Amino acid sequence: MKKIEWALALTLIIFGIACLTFCATLWSEGSIKDYLTTLVHICFWTGLPGLILGVLYVIVLKGRKNK
Repeated sequence: MKKIEWALALTLIIFGIACLTFCATLWSEGSIKDYLTTLVHICFWTGLPGLILGVLYVIVLKGRKNK
């Protein structure tokens, strides 16, 4: 993929997470602090599986290189 395609994909992901967080905060009629707390929780639970899969991928990739 070209750099512009990566930038577009990243922008859409960021807007999606922001909209999800905004909607979740408005549902409970919260403040900015509640918005930021919800944003951190969503980013953590979204990023954790990606981080785990990335680490496993690197481990498997290194295992195949050594053979």
